[in-house]
Amino acid sequence: MKIASAARLGALFVVIALLVSPLESWAATPKAGGVCAKVNQKTKIAGAEYVCTKSGKKLIWVKTKQTPATQPKPSQESGQQQEKQQENFLLGQLGAACSKNGEIAWNGNLVAVCKNGVVKYAISSDVPKAPAGGFKSRPSWYPTLTQVMHGGSSTEPTCKSSTITFTHPVVPLAEMAPSIPYGMMVSGHVTPIDHGYFGIRALSKSPSQLTDADYVKVTAPADGVITELSNLGSPNSNRVRISHGCGVYTVYMVLNKPSGVLAKYASELATKGYVQLNVAIKAGEEFGSQRDTMLDFNVFAADTWLSGFANPGSYLSAETSKPYTADFLPFFKSDIRAVLEGFMQRTLAPRSGKIDHDVIGAAAGNWFLDGTNGYAGNFNSAYENATSFVPTGFIPGKNEYSWSHLAIAPHEVDTAHWIFSTGWFADPKGDATQALMVISGSQVQPDKLTSSSGVVVYELAQASPILPAGSAARTPGSQEPWPIGYTVGPGRPLGIVALQVNADNSLTVEIIPGATSVTQFTGFTANKRTYTR
Repeated sequence: MKIASAARLGALFVVIALLVSPLESWAATPKAGGVCAKVNQKTKIAGAEYVCTKSGKKLIWVKTKQTPATQPKPSQESGQQQEKQQENFLLGQLGAACSKNGEIAWNGNLVAVCKNGVVKYAISSDVPKAPAGGFKSRPSWYPTLTQVMHGGSSTEPTCKSSTITFTHPVVPLAEMAPSIPYGMMVSGHVTPIDHGYFGIRALSKSPSQLTDADYVKVTAPADGVITELSNLGSPNSNRVRISHGCGVYTVYMVLNKPSGVLAKYASELATKGYVQLNVAIKAGEEFGSQRDTMLDFNVFAADTWLSGFANPGSYLSAETSKPYTADFLPFFKSDIRAVLEGFMQRTLAPRSGKIDHDVIGAAAGNWFLDGTNGYAGNFNSAYENATSFVPTGFIPGKNEYSWSHLAIAPHEVDTAHWIFSTGWFADPKGDATQALMVISGSQVQPDKLTSSSGVVVYELAQASPILPAGSAARTPGSQEPWPIGYTVGPGRPLGIVALQVNADNSLTVEIIPGATSVTQFTGFTANKRTYTR
């Protein structure tokens, strides 16, 4: 066995950070504050008009006009798609009058609440508290996946997601390499990521060795309709969404280039940065090509609900689709699934990974700085009197949206070790950091750390991969993923952290960067922070 150097792990994290965009799973579709590609480009989504505007050093979408939400006719997305009419929208647009104070409902664009006779944003503190075991199914106030994906749509599938079978692989099985499961925490992705990464053999080469012959086809796993093609900020980083019917969607990010049925849209994508589509595609048909990076992949399913989020309301204003994240492996027919499982770095069930680790009353899971609106990262005050969309992804005075995030969760592959992932390690503007929690034999594990545990102090260290014996040497400069069966261990010390779960289920945290012993913590100071779900 051998332990890779901390510097080497740091280099990997830099590579992964380049592969993923911190906003990619919710900012690719134009939303106010989301990343865009070209100044003054315009688009219209679900009755809202957006223009790409420069804000500081960033290009973000700014909403310029909103028309009343309508109930569009359902599109014929798939022969297997069946839909039924749902109840009409219960609340009007932001700022409109309402009559039932406390009512929470979808308004065609977002989840709103009636407060003092006025329609306002529903923030995480407005929604009902979860029962002890979490919400086992979608609470009535949470938007459906159809609403999340299609804005004002009021139709839902009646067929089950399990009726959809993926009959083709996404990338050629002969070209696959070790693949990262759901749940990685890295760079600005502070909380466990809701997509995995398919590895390809070309990643074992250095960039200078790559040629056009190294591109592999990216193909649809099942029949469907491509509804979106967008750019994530660099020429070889794009996003595609496919609706397969019965409430099943596949999403592909950091797609290196559109090809096949999407080849003719490449120039439009380069000009606009976002192309709304209605392109039918068959299982096995090519829509992209991959060579330079791993391919992000995930599945959302309308009848999936992850109960391991203590407060789904934390995701109402950003990453709203997160509770619908589905295990992608069961969708593939058995022979393809067997091969895919063989390439997953994670050898424990679920092989595709896990993202919802909240334990109500304990320290484990996702947390958000008190006074901020959950995953969106902005302060509650930004939403309380808003009459239009509050920008997502851009927080005035902060380095990135995840500055207020915190996750205490098992490593995505080596689940015996816990990762302390924070958007604010030492810089209050945000300096996302991931650290291995060095837990001694006598210390309580985070999922068992409750208010009765009192204050517990853990050492933090760089997480260094331990490679299986006989692992092949890696090509210098390559982006080859770690081999199947790797584990992690402590590398360079990073500091210590004191945790206390409070009686109200909030979490008090104090980080001391650079400290080398838990004895250096002598009690909470003015530097402590409070996090809530």
